[in-house]
Amino acid sequence: MKAETTRLRADAQRNRDHIVAVARAVFAEIGPGAPMDEIARRAGVGVGTLYRRFPDRGTLLRAVALESLSGVLADAHAAINEEPAAWDALARVVRRAVDLRFSTHVTMMDEHARQALKEAPDFRHTRAAVLDLVEQLVERAQAEGSMRSDVGAGDVLAVVSLLLKPPPSRSAEMSDLLMRRCLSLVLDGLHSGGQSRLPGEPVSVTDLHLDS
Repeated sequence: MKAETTRLRADAQRNRDHIVAVARAVFAEIGPGAPMDEIARRAGVGVGTLYRRFPDRGTLLRAVALESLSGVLADAHAAINEEPAAWDALARVVRRAVDLRFSTHVTMMDEHARQALKEAPDFRHTRAAVLDLVEQLVERAQAEGSMRSDVGAGDVLAVVSLLLKPPPSRSAEMSDLLMRRCLSLVLDGLHSGGQSRLPGEPVSVTDLHLDS
């Protein structure tokens, strides 16, 4: 009986994690007003099941934001343990944060939802832990001489937030390429020297949809 209960709980957690992952993709694609039934359809669950797990859109948005931020924190710990230098760990964390676009899910909420998220103890704790690790990595990278000394952790967080919304482009693929190229340029700007190879080819003005 105990084994069966454990299995059911594990299945329920996997199903919840799947819904959150699908919701993250849908919110990023459509926006915070994405229909809940569309999220349910893509997740392969009934709308009733979705609402039983997440009573309203705000609850689901907060779950997405917390899951994304927790992913950044987990990867930051892994990067510190696995990367040979503080700069490598910091660059890995920045790339992970941009890939997940975790703060997009905070900024696109209405004021009520943002305030509710800020007041959630688990989110506050996770955010504080991420900020502390970023500050540590910046200090270590500067101490090892791999990061320019005239910037702080706030600069890093600011440029990450700017990269969460790449310029309009002709396709999702181009948008992703622009984001990765801009990220490489930003990291080069933060590094004390050297230039990394940019993904893809140089982007022309005609590659952008500036009138969109």
